Amino acid sequence: MSTEIYSCREGQELKQGKLDYSDIDDRETAEIDAKRRCKLDPTIKKVAYYKVAADGEFRLFFSYTNPNCKPVPKAKPVSIASTARKAAPKKKPEPKPGLFARLKKSIGLS
Repeated sequence: MSTEIYSCREGQELKQGKLDYSDIDDRETAEIDAKRRCKLDPTIKKVAYYKVAADGEFRLFFSYTNPNCKPVPKAKPVSIASTARKAAPKKKPEPKPGLFARLKKSIGLS
């Protein structure tokens, strides 16, 4: 017999949550484990422990709801102002022609 452990967040169904496997088989150990999980990840809302038999039968033997659950931070909407384009880099001024270039120009070679 093994144990399936489901951990879900606020607004998430238990079966959509994270699934772990363990050999925990009593309520006391499950409660300690659930509190540890919620402390490590405060966004966990609920943890449920199911005993699963070799023939596929399962039954819930412990569940824990985190009283200190912190909601998952939502991504801030991106506004057009925050994605405004950066100003194009200014072109560097052309360097002044050197002595040789000025001489060529003065005698009409360019």
